[in-house]
Parts: sequence; C-alpha cells; structure tokens
Amino acid sequence: MKQKFIKAVENRDVEGVRLFLSNELMLDPRGISFNEMKSYAESELPGLYENDNGKTFSNDESLWNEDFLFSIKNELDSNFSREHLEFYEKVAKRVLASKASNLNEEESRKKEKKETNSSSKGYKYSSSSDNKSKYTKLTIGGTVVTIAGLCIPQVALRVALSSLGLAGVVIGGILLYNETKK
Repeated sequence: MKQKFIKAVENRDVEGVRLFLSNELMLDPRGISFNEMKSYAESELPGLYENDNGKTFSNDESLWNEDFLFSIKNELDSNFSREHLEFYEKVAKRVLASKASNLNEEESRKKEKKETNSSSKGYKYSSSSDNKSKYTKLTIGGTVVTIAGLCIPQVALRVALSSLGLAGVVIGGILLYNETKK
C-alpha cells in the first residue's frame, strides 16, 4: 500500500481515503491493491461508508463504457456506500478489462526479465561486431547532428548543436578506431 494512503487512514481523512479507493480501481482495475486498501480502511475507519441512498444503475453490461464508469465514480462522491463501491468495482473490472490484461502482461514481462537477469552468471559482453555497429552509429549520428547544427541560423543554437555533434563524431571515431585495433 502507498504510504500516503496509510497516512490518510491514520489521520482519519475519510474523504481522502474514499478518493484513494475510487482512484485505485482506475489505476489498477485488477482489484488486487484495491481490495488490500479497502480491507485496511474498513478495519481502521468505522465511518468509511455512508448509508446507501437507494440509487440504482443499469445492470445491462452492454451499456457499460467509460462514461458509465465515470458516472458511477462521480456518484461515489455524493454517496460512498458499500453497495455503490461494490457496483463501481464490478463495472471498473469489466470496462477496464483490457487495461487489467495489459498490466498483467507487463508484470509478467518484468518478472521474466528479472528472472532472466538473476539467472545469468557473470557479465554479458557485447560482441565486437555489436560494438562496431554501435560506434559507427554514434559517429554517423554525430555527423548528422553537426551538419544539422551548421544549418541553423541562430548562432548560440548552431554552436551548441555543432559542438554536441562534433563530440559524438570524435568519441564515436575514437571508440571505433580502438575497436578495429583489437
């Protein structure tokens, strides 16, 4: 849980806690962090929920879209009842399902990358041809920046870009020269 949320609960900032909870589902519609936050808030803030005002929303899922989701979220501002929050969670998970899927995929990629990095032994060195390619690109890029800089009419900008490009040419050239000497 985020430290700001914990602090809001500890300070008995009911409005702030409610806002954190409703925003959390927009940020991460999978509901994992939301449920953790909700459980914590429920256990620490007895006045978290208001009595339900009886307003009902459409259960026709074909009408559920982002506008509908935002209207329910806005309704939470005027009536933060347990019933409205549960319905909001249900709609958010449905409407933002693709975002939840993307978050799951991103998390999986990060986990795989971390496992790959931790399982490799020693350092990974670039091959000589990889280095030559990188240094060549640096040199060419420096040349392009230098030429582009010389074409700019503003003197200060021309000098800055040309100097930067020239530095790229020199550094790339030296690295490329050293790589070919190996």
